[in-house]
Amino acid sequence: MYKVLVVDDEPAIRQGLLKIVDWNALGFCVVGDVSNGKKAVACHKELSPDLIVIDIRMPVMDGLQAIREIRKTDGDCQFLILSGYADFAYAKQAIEMNVSGYVLKPIDVDELKAELLRIRSSLDRLSDHGLSGTQADALREELILKLIAADPADASELEGALKPLTGFAGEYKQIMLVEAEDLSLAGLGNLESIKTRWLEAAKAEGLGYGFQTGPYVGFLLKEDLSRPSAISQWTRFLQDACGTNTSFTAAAGRIAHKLADVRQSYEGALGVLKSRFLLAAGQIHIETETDLSHFVSAPDKNVPPNLEALALKLCYTLDLGRIEGVAEVLEETGRALIAFDSSETAIKSGLVQVLSVALSNLSVHHQSVNVQDYAPLLAELYLHSHYDGVMSSVHSQLAELAGRLGGGGSLNVVKQVMDFIQRHYQENLKLEIIAEMYNYNRGYFGRMFKQHTGDSFHSYLDKVRIQQAIRLLGEGHKVYEVSERVGYPNVDYLHYKFKKYVGVSPSSFKGAQPKAKTFSLETS
Repeated sequence: MYKVLVVDDEPAIRQGLLKIVDWNALGFCVVGDVSNGKKAVACHKELSPDLIVIDIRMPVMDGLQAIREIRKTDGDCQFLILSGYADFAYAKQAIEMNVSGYVLKPIDVDELKAELLRIRSSLDRLSDHGLSGTQADALREELILKLIAADPADASELEGALKPLTGFAGEYKQIMLVEAEDLSLAGLGNLESIKTRWLEAAKAEGLGYGFQTGPYVGFLLKEDLSRPSAISQWTRFLQDACGTNTSFTAAAGRIAHKLADVRQSYEGALGVLKSRFLLAAGQIHIETETDLSHFVSAPDKNVPPNLEALALKLCYTLDLGRIEGVAEVLEETGRALIAFDSSETAIKSGLVQVLSVALSNLSVHHQSVNVQDYAPLLAELYLHSHYDGVMSSVHSQLAELAGRLGGGGSLNVVKQVMDFIQRHYQENLKLEIIAEMYNYNRGYFGRMFKQHTGDSFHSYLDKVRIQQAIRLLGEGHKVYEVSERVGYPNVDYLHYKFKKYVGVSPSSFKGAQPKAKTFSLETS
C-alpha cells in the first residue's frame, strides 16, 4: 500500500474524496487529510506520504507554495493537483515542478481513478527497482550519463530503464551544460559548492534532472528552452545559485523528441561550449541560435593578421588622444585575430603582442608612458575566461591613457594632427590612416588640414622633416644619416626635397649656414 495525504480547504471535498474512491482497491492507504498547505508540509515531515492529492487555492499556504517547500527535501513524492478551470494556469506551473498530473473540479470519479492508477504504476516501477530516493537519483544520473555516451543501437534499452525514473510535462527533451567560473579565484571548493547548489535546487524546483560530466553540470530539462520565459527562469536560477563572485557559461543542444535521442542534444551543447571563450558569460546559448559571425567578417584562415600594422594603428590612436577610436581599433584587432585562429590561446597571445608593440612605440614619444606600468594589464589578460572580459579590461585602461595623452580633447583635430606629425615625422605617415582614425573621408580631411595650415598634409610633413634635417646637419650628422632619421627612403630623395623647400643641397649645410629659402610651419 502506498500512503496518501489529502489536502483541501473544503471539508466536504476532503470527505467526498475519502468516500468516492476505494483507495485500498487501487493500492493506496489514506494516512491523513488537512486544510491548507502549511499543515500539508508538517504532515509530510511526519508521515512521509508517497502521494499528496492537493488543491491549489487554500488559505495560509496555497498548494504551489506547499509543493515548493516539500520539493526542497523530497524529489520522489508524487503530487496530484485538484484544480478548477480558473486555476488551470496555476496547475501548469505545478506540472513544471514535477507533479504527476491534475484533475479538474468538479471531480470526475473515473478520471480520478485513471490518474491514481497511472501514479500507482509509476510508484510500482520505482518500487520494483528497490530504490530509495537517494538511490533513484544516483541510478538516474548513471543512466543519463550512459545514454549521452551510448551507441545508437543501445539507446532504446537505456531509454526503457530511464523512463520510470523521469517524469516530463511535455514531449520535448533537451540537454543543457553549465560551467561555473569563479571570478574571486577562491578555489575549487567554491566551484564545487556552486555545482552542488545547482543540482539540489534544480531537483527541489522540479526543473530537470542533474548530472556531472567533466567540468560541466548537465541538466536533462523537463521543459525545453524555446520559450523566452523558460530561458529567463533558468538564467535567474543559475545566477541566484552563483552569487556575486561566480559566473557561468551555459549551452543547450537541440530539442529531442525521445530520451533515446538526447545524445544529439548533449553533443550540440558540447559543440557550442567549444567556443566558450567567445561566448558571453552569464547567459544560456542555444545551439540553433548561437551565432559568432558578428566576430568575423570574410575570414581567411590562410592569411595571418598583420600585427605590426594593428599595433602601429593603436599607437597612433593613443598618441592622437582618440578615446573613441580605441574601441574601434581593438574591435578591428579582435576580428583579425579571430578570423585567423579563434582559439583562446591564439587570441590572447596576438592581443598581447599588439599591445606590447603599441605601448613600446608610444613610450618613445611620451616620457609619461612607461611600458612596465602596463605589465599587470598584459598578465591579467590571461586570467579572463571570456573574450568580452579581455577586451573590456584592455579598453578601460587604454581609453584612460588616450584621454590623458589627448589632453582631454581640448585641441582641435588639425592641431592634434600637427602635434602628432612633430612626434612621428620619421615614420611612414599616411593621410588615409590618420583620416580613418577620425572617421573622416581621406579627401575631406586633406582639404580641412590644408584650410587650417595652408599646406597639404604631405607638404606639411615634408617641411617638418626638412626642419629636423637642418637641425641634424647643423649638429654635424652625415647626409645619409639625416636621410634615415627624418624618414626619407634614400639620400637622393632628401636632396630633392631640400632643393624644393630650401633651395640648396643638404651638403651645403655642413659648417657655415648658407643663404636659404624660409618657410613657416604655423597655421594660416
